[in-house]
Amino acid sequence: MTHLSIKALRRYHELGLLEPVNVDPTTGYRSYDTGQVHTAQLIRRFRNLEMPVEQVKAVLTAPDLAARNALIVAHLKHMELQLEQTQSIVASLRGLLDARRSSIAIEHRTIPRLLVASIAKEVFLPEIEPWWSDSFAAIYEALRGAGVGPAGPSGGLYPTELFTDEFANVLVYVPISDRFAPSGEVRIIELPSVELAIAVHEGSLREADRTYGPLGTHVADRAIGIDGPIREHYLVTDDDTIGEDQLRTEIGWPITSAIPAR
Repeated sequence: MTHLSIKALRRYHELGLLEPVNVDPTTGYRSYDTGQVHTAQLIRRFRNLEMPVEQVKAVLTAPDLAARNALIVAHLKHMELQLEQTQSIVASLRGLLDARRSSIAIEHRTIPRLLVASIAKEVFLPEIEPWWSDSFAAIYEALRGAGVGPAGPSGGLYPTELFTDEFANVLVYVPISDRFAPSGEVRIIELPSVELAIAVHEGSLREADRTYGPLGTHVADRAIGIDGPIREHYLVTDDDTIGEDQLRTEIGWPITSAIPAR
């Protein structure tokens, strides 16, 4: 009636999802009531949707219809997000496999000293995204509180260790023209001048390796790379647009001198 195998019924019993009405003490056979068919069918569909067991339990024991529906909608939204990410990865893979893909433009540029409001912290790469967003929110809140406006696009410094060891001291910042007394984690510092080979990445930063690759190749082929963090400038951010394809990020690789790029 439910298309659930004996193995599945045994497993759901052990997990406390679907308790049999009776278990024969001699044979161990499980007996179910026809009133449990609907519940069993729901469990099968939730598990087909890859809903975690604990969440299935929460749905089945929800105190009312509204609470149950809220749990189901939350899981469906999570699945939709996963689907969007999968579609994005598929599109990216197709682009990488396309032999006709065009090369990116690279320029060499001297970045002058910058006075910035910044936050720095040692972070693990898998945990960087929420810290990154919270840090920029804190910096911009500090600027608003001090009545100071940004003097250029926001940016970040990313040491090599972040990519090789997935752990490093990362700094995010917003350029400013005037000093002020910040609060909390925000610090006013001056970034030194640096020579960079720069390419513009278009789209989501999840796909930034597609720009990092040819940019790093450009630097390595010319043997002009030096020690120092990668610098990113966020020209068009999520606050400026609703489309990921419109995002623009300058990626700067430290080099020995700002000789013209071919």
